[in-house]
Amino acid sequence: MSATRRQNGASKPSPRASPNTSTNPASSKRSPTMSNTLSALLQPAEALLLLTYPSLLLLGSLFSLLDPSARAAPYSATSQSHPPDMAPNYFALKKNVFNVWFVKVGWFWFTVAWTVWVVMGMGMVGGRRSRAPLSQKGRIVELDDDEEEEEEDEKEEKDGMLVLTPQKLQSVLRWVVVTFWWMVVTQWCFGPALIDRGFRLTGGQCELMRSDTARQEMGDVREFVTGAACKIAGGKWKGGHDISGHVFILVLGSASLGLEVLGAMVNDRRVGAEEKQAKLGKWGWGIVVGVVGMSWWMLLMTAAYFHTWFEKFTGLSTAFVGITVVYILPRVLPGVRDILGVPGR
Repeated sequence: MSATRRQNGASKPSPRASPNTSTNPASSKRSPTMSNTLSALLQPAEALLLLTYPSLLLLGSLFSLLDPSARAAPYSATSQSHPPDMAPNYFALKKNVFNVWFVKVGWFWFTVAWTVWVVMGMGMVGGRRSRAPLSQKGRIVELDDDEEEEEEDEKEEKDGMLVLTPQKLQSVLRWVVVTFWWMVVTQWCFGPALIDRGFRLTGGQCELMRSDTARQEMGDVREFVTGAACKIAGGKWKGGHDISGHVFILVLGSASLGLEVLGAMVNDRRVGAEEKQAKLGKWGWGIVVGVVGMSWWMLLMTAAYFHTWFEKFTGLSTAFVGITVVYILPRVLPGVRDILGVPGR
């Protein structure tokens, strides 16, 4: 009887234990799947980079409301800025040196930084095998042919810059797509750019077009003018919604560069870049960081002294459309990933 009671007693807990053992493996499988899905989209550093842009716009816009000099200065909706003679700050002037020589030609600087990164910076992460001195019993044993190896290393480094690897090719392709989006939005879209088309569709037009005489002189062919053509003709671009081109360019260019660099840092787990190659890569990274840092500063100044809240929001949204297509979709759609790739992968 005692034996049968022990057996019966021992068999009772087993039904209680079985549900726990059956549910634990299922729960353990779900959490890695969700975390893998999230990490496949954006690493924490990449997400933090993208959150920087709305944060800068919010901070600059709030500063313009809280700063007494900016709040007291009149604002012209036509020029989307403060009058030059009443500007609250040097950076509130459209002709400040940073706006003229950096923002206005921003895509040139972004292209230069991108080229430096592709040629030099991409070699730092996931570089070739490091030829460190051999260690034996805790001591470093110098190689006999150090000088010859250094010469070979220098030659390989120079040759490696010119090698078009699949990773470099995809980086160039991503830049081509980003540049195409910049061109379509700000320069040309089978005629006027999207910014100009949006301005006209929301009721805007060149000031000259308000005059019947000017309308007749320009004719139907030239009536749909761009903002640049309107200013050249002596008119003013008035009436419609103007997407902030400054916000669009600064966000699109710097975020693309930042995602390229961060992607190589957080996604590429390979190690072993040589010291000289690492220094060269850091120099390339320094140029990229300098361009991105200047973009952040000018974005903050743009948010503080130029454009309305909605114009800045649409500029940010339009830039994020390009970022999503080039850097987010490849992580979700394998077909797009095979073409554009993912930085560092």
